[in-house]
Amino acid sequence: MLWPFSDEQDFWAWAYDPDAELAEQDEDLLLHDPAGLPLLLAAAEHPDCPKRDYCAHVLEDYSRRVVGWGLADVYPALRDTAARAATSHDARSRQWEAFVTRLFSYREQRRPVNRARAEQMTVDLLWGPLLAARTAAIGGTALPEVRIAPSGKHWQGATLGPYPTILYINRKTGGFRLARGKPLSAAELALV
Repeated sequence: MLWPFSDEQDFWAWAYDPDAELAEQDEDLLLHDPAGLPLLLAAAEHPDCPKRDYCAHVLEDYSRRVVGWGLADVYPALRDTAARAATSHDARSRQWEAFVTRLFSYREQRRPVNRARAEQMTVDLLWGPLLAARTAAIGGTALPEVRIAPSGKHWQGATLGPYPTILYINRKTGGFRLARGKPLSAAELALV
């Protein structure tokens, strides 16, 4: 996808206009572009930006998708933006950096995974902390459930809906794999 703004000024005009829309559907996906990571972070840090919360949500969702689905070509831009957030005066930006660091640790650190870590990985990789916090704030309890897959080798969690995203976490190594729409076959699970 291409970043939908011609320049930084165009982005800020959109960010400060509460009624401006990029598209009727999937506007957030239009913002999933490595070129936009620094601007999304900057907007999320501006206390008077009308789309501050929206930009923070898009930033978190894009980060989750990049690391979860292994979009390695975006890793450098994500790491650079997270490094900038680590030194930010904004507490939410520093929390986002910690979230990104945790996501990368799931890819980089191989170790056995207990239930607590599997639950954290599942929330991080399927929802993200902002969505989980919003759900809890309104009294929701629909966080993804984590259970041992029938094979006994994996932790398994899934989003709800007709086309769920299913997360498989190898209990011994921590390696994980996301699948859409249907459970992985035995051959696909062997790759995790």
